[in-house]
Amino acid sequence: MAPDNGWNEYQRHVLAELKRLDSTLNQVQDDVAEIRLHVEVLRQKAVTWGALGGFIVWLTTVLGTTLMQ
Repeated sequence: MAPDNGWNEYQRHVLAELKRLDSTLNQVQDDVAEIRLHVEVLRQKAVTWGALGGFIVWLTTVLGTTLMQ
């Protein structure tokens, strides 16, 4: 019987490490997807509040010029 030079043990170690790295990569991908969702929500809120602020400034300007005439 030929010696395996520890290859079986090393093979188990490599496979375990690959599985760990795969699960870590999956978690990172899930985290990135969640961050993208949060960024999109914040972007939509910024657009909404910006539009509302612009409307308030426009309305104040229109009412101010109307009342001054």
